[in-house]
Amino acid sequence: MDSYLQFYDLGMEAQVSELEAELCKLKKGEVDLNDPDLVTPELEKLRTENSKLKYQLTHLQRSLAMEEARGGCHMPNILDQLESVFSKAISAAYQDLERPPVMITPSTQEKFGDYQCNSAMALSGLLKAKGINTNPRQVAQAIISSIPSSECIDKVAIAGPGFINIHLKRDYVCQELSNLVTNGVQPPNLAAKKRVLIDISTIIGDCIANLCEFAGHEVLKVNHVGDWGTQFGMLIAHLREKFPNYLQSPPAIADLQSFYKESKTRFDEEPEFKKRAYEAVVKLQSYTPEYVKAWNLICEVSCAEFSKVYERLDIRNLIIKGESFYQPFMAKVVKELEQKGMVEEDDGRRIVFTQGQKVPLTIVKSDGGYTYDTSDLAALRYRLYEDKADWILYIVDAVHFDVFCAVAADAGWYDPDTTRVEHIGFGVVLGEDK
Repeated sequence: MDSYLQFYDLGMEAQVSELEAELCKLKKGEVDLNDPDLVTPELEKLRTENSKLKYQLTHLQRSLAMEEARGGCHMPNILDQLESVFSKAISAAYQDLERPPVMITPSTQEKFGDYQCNSAMALSGLLKAKGINTNPRQVAQAIISSIPSSECIDKVAIAGPGFINIHLKRDYVCQELSNLVTNGVQPPNLAAKKRVLIDISTIIGDCIANLCEFAGHEVLKVNHVGDWGTQFGMLIAHLREKFPNYLQSPPAIADLQSFYKESKTRFDEEPEFKKRAYEAVVKLQSYTPEYVKAWNLICEVSCAEFSKVYERLDIRNLIIKGESFYQPFMAKVVKELEQKGMVEEDDGRRIVFTQGQKVPLTIVKSDGGYTYDTSDLAALRYRLYEDKADWILYIVDAVHFDVFCAVAADAGWYDPDTTRVEHIGFGVVLGEDK
């Protein structure tokens, strides 16, 4: 029995040695796995399974990379992706430049590709300022040489003085279009939802509000109608003189635009009427009953016309808070700015200067009346403290936006680094007479 066990142990040792030798040959690549004598059915089966797993792994890795690039299930922003790719390329090519410009724009002509990188010219100027002799085409070539692999870029080419034409991969574009058709437009993944307050204009503002809501933000659409300043002073003075019996027999002002033009002509051409218009503003802001009655008559006509437009354009959920709404808060704003030592006297007016701005805000006129500056400051403070908005968008024409925002920041009402207060201007709306 002992002899048998000894013989068995020797046999096992021999098999182990043989297997170790085979493994050693496999590691060194000395075994031909395509040799028919070595390929058993079990090995062939394992090799087939291994190939399937490799394919699945590659496919999963590609899908994960695409999802990471997209930042979630939302549609990718191609411009953002290209800016990221070229930012990495420029940083790799010119590591000593701080915040180098990355300028990507859509191409205007198909023959020049889909997008264009126009950074080379600006970078060339920065490099020359550092004493590095180069030209935009050399810079463009250095950028191209440093472009990392990208799922969306097919090829790039230098054109003209240093433009980089970018061609997208057809498969990438087709895949994204297919995703759009199948799944529709997908909103981005928000790091944090914001309470967005939009000082709305009828068309542009409502479109931006819809986009913010689609993205998942909480949106307040505030209609800040101009209902308390000089323009209404003109209208009220004109109403009182054209219809002196308006308190007992309210007139039907069908064409408010024509009525306004009449008052504006008088305001520009009749100094005494202009004086009475300013006096009307002060009396209105003091809540003199007959002036408030005149104001209500004009507002009713205006709101009726607005409602027709809003209904036709399907504009909903408007919060009506005009200048008159903020009237009770204006005195508090003036007092607070005075307590902070920000107010100066100027020929009877009270004004506020702020750093970096040449023109002051007039918060109290010499006649004691408030101005658009005062109402804008009161509105901004209310929106920050009462509406608790952490992103405010002003969709309005050319205004003194930078000045009153600078005053609000200086007063400590908000921190521009954490709360966004932005102006999206669209010029000035004029009539046919300019």
